[in-house]
Amino acid sequence: MIQTLSRLRWPLYGGYLLLTVLALMMAFTPGLELLGLPPERVTFTPATVTGLPWSLPVVVARFDSVTTLAIVMVANLLNVAIGLMLVKSGD
Repeated sequence: MIQTLSRLRWPLYGGYLLLTVLALMMAFTPGLELLGLPPERVTFTPATVTGLPWSLPVVVARFDSVTTLAIVMVANLLNVAIGLMLVKSGD
């Protein structure tokens, strides 16, 4: 079991990075254009989910769009950094 998890840690981390990038693309108008979606479809929900637990204030309280975007981006950056440290700790 431990060997299986150690072999899958980099692919799992890569998948999480891909999900995070897609979630943050959905929070920006140019990202939506690259995905082929109209600009009216801007949403912070996927980025909030990938940024948990640091993005929990967005779920609990109501913020304006700029503050929500800042919280979500910092939360995702923290999760990416912590995930990288966890993945590299086994090497």
